[in-house]
Amino acid sequence: MNLNQLWVFYNVANHRSFSLAAKHLFLTQPSISTQVKLLENSYKIRLFERFGKKIELTDAGKILFSYAEKIFNLANEADTVIEDMKGMKSGNLRIDTSLTLGAYYLPDILSAFSSKFPNIEIEMRVGNTYEVVENVLTFRADLGFIGHMELNPKLVVAPFIEEELVIIASPSHEFGKEKTFRVSRLNGQPFILREKGSGTRKEVEEKFKKAHVSVKVVMELGSNEAIKRAVEEGFGISIISANVVKREVDAGLLKVIRLPREKITRIFYIIYHKDKYLSNIIKSFLKITSEYSQNYRR
Repeated sequence: MNLNQLWVFYNVANHRSFSLAAKHLFLTQPSISTQVKLLENSYKIRLFERFGKKIELTDAGKILFSYAEKIFNLANEADTVIEDMKGMKSGNLRIDTSLTLGAYYLPDILSAFSSKFPNIEIEMRVGNTYEVVENVLTFRADLGFIGHMELNPKLVVAPFIEEELVIIASPSHEFGKEKTFRVSRLNGQPFILREKGSGTRKEVEEKFKKAHVSVKVVMELGSNEAIKRAVEEGFGISIISANVVKREVDAGLLKVIRLPREKITRIFYIIYHKDKYLSNIIKSFLKITSEYSQNYRR
């Protein structure tokens, strides 16, 4: 087996693209194609099905890809073990996270970790829950941070923080002078929701269903920042994580209304592969994360 050809194949399969693999490996696309062709010739079997610009792994390709993942993960683990022996003087940490966690929670943790371990390089990628889980399962990420529980026998899932969801309104809104009320007051209100598939939206819709509340959805937006701006402009009200809106509330741009009798919360989770070698770098990051979580609950 030619490991260089296997590495090229692994990257093409990862990206599902010859051109993206070429960019990632700093090679030309013809060179990538040649290496894959040589590997196919050596095995005398096709590894990819090509449909115009789209490619998919054949059954043989899927099997080889699963072994390639194990091989290169072991190689990475070997590097990590050696780095551990050097006492965390260098190394890297790969984190994948959902948007809300990446924007509002992880920065403080990353800052604390970098202050303590300035020579550790951190790579953080933001994506949806599916992407985060996929990257953790394929060892492309050491740790993942997601907004709802993912049950998978290959994953270790641990609670990170529990966050209260609060109603937000413009100060000029009829609810602007309220501090608390019952969820039934939301019936018929113009409402701004996160996009379908959002963890926050799932929690809100479940609460509304149980309370027999029906709101008038006027917008579906894909980010917390967009929702806050729309509420500020008076397009409607929304429900959002309390920590996400703290700055705007302190500045008097938005008002928060809580539901003390029907509190809505959501739990964020940390995930990692059950077969992942937990290096000193990862353990140190998890320790700082645990400290942040405990302080957050106080």
